Amino acid sequence: MIAFPRTPAGIIALTLRMLLGALFIYSGWEKARDPILFLNSVRSFQILDDPYSAWLAMGLPWLEILAGGALLTGVLADGGLTVIAGMLAVFIWAIVYSWQRGLDIECGCFGKEAQDTNYTDLILRDVGLLAVAAGLLVYRALQRRKVSAKV
Repeated sequence: MIAFPRTPAGIIALTLRMLLGALFIYSGWEKARDPILFLNSVRSFQILDDPYSAWLAMGLPWLEILAGGALLTGVLADGGLTVIAGMLAVFIWAIVYSWQRGLDIECGCFGKEAQDTNYTDLILRDVGLLAVAAGLLVYRALQRRKVSAKV
């Protein structure tokens, strides 16, 4: 649940959690709206063969929406953060792997948003988002530790 923070750090953590959740809901929704376009993006990485790439293209958007919803509602927020951090780690690996192989990928990160493949920008964006997710996980763990120490 959403507990309103009483400290500046708590306000920042809540704001970041809400923004990260909204971003992943938006990203997942844009992919879910056009699964064929997202499937083509998945195939451009040349990591998964069919039918696995199709399964990923159908399932990943909904996982992003659920994880983002967990962050917005606060219900299972730690689980949502863990899932998002895991997805971002895999995204970073896939982008680096594709860059290493010299592929011209379609990120597909935000649906129809056409963008040139700039590997550095993609990696930096995802590393930044991963740092936010990891930082929120650490912050929440420290907050739980404080609460349990008071009891």
